[in-house]
Amino acid sequence: MIQTFDTVLKKVLHFCSYQDRCQSEVKMKISSFDISSSDKEKIMQLLIDEGFIDDNRFARTFVRSKIHLKKWGVNKIKMALKQKGVSDEVIHGALSEIDPDVYRDELVKLLKSKRINEPDDFKRRAKLAQYGIQKGYEPNLVWEVINDLED
Repeated sequence: MIQTFDTVLKKVLHFCSYQDRCQSEVKMKISSFDISSSDKEKIMQLLIDEGFIDDNRFARTFVRSKIHLKKWGVNKIKMALKQKGVSDEVIHGALSEIDPDVYRDELVKLLKSKRINEPDDFKRRAKLAQYGIQKGYEPNLVWEVINDLED
């Protein structure tokens, strides 16, 4: 069924209005509709011109929410943004806005909240480090925090 330009535009505007989106997400959404290629391009351009799509804003919001809500580290955030098709320079710009003190505090909270039932101190520390690294934090920072927590 061929859909009209206005119908698709309304659906895509709704898609963009309830959550920040990156260009690749919106392109995928638009490609699911049965409209001409020129109409798809017009919709994309309209959304960019009107500020509904802004990869810089999306990346900054994504970074803040993943650090504070999901307790992700920089490595995991960077990979997630790359998977979403965000450019390297936009990713670098968004990651550069991270306050190092807040970032470290989030890692400290994360590691303090993790309970590991392991009597052997060496294995417990290794498992804790593995958990922090798995969450995307840099290994040297994880070990530094673990050592500080032990003191």
